[in-house]
Amino acid sequence: METKIQKTLSQWFPDAFANAKKSELKSDYDVLRNFANYTKKLINDHCENRSEPFKIINLLYSKGTLFEKNIIENEFLNVIATEEKSMTLKEHLVLMPEPLRSIYLRTILEN
Repeated sequence: METKIQKTLSQWFPDAFANAKKSELKSDYDVLRNFANYTKKLINDHCENRSEPFKIINLLYSKGTLFEKNIIENEFLNVIATEEKSMTLKEHLVLMPEPLRSIYLRTILEN
């Protein structure tokens, strides 16, 4: 059974999951980790639509349960934050909707 996170991300970003095997994406954790890596690639390649993933994540986060919010923080934002540098932080924050920025900064500070 597909969860809201899995269904939403696979519908909005089919390219993010084109190369992934279904057996590797069993849970929301796996899906969000894979999606975070896809988002990092978009950012690094300076793609035109690199802010789109953050808009969808913000939508999922704002309408999500506490469980879904924790998964998004732990698996998506944490993966994005692992390679964060002071030189790129401002650029990344500009890509994010305003509500997601504070959550992202909190994720960086906590980890």
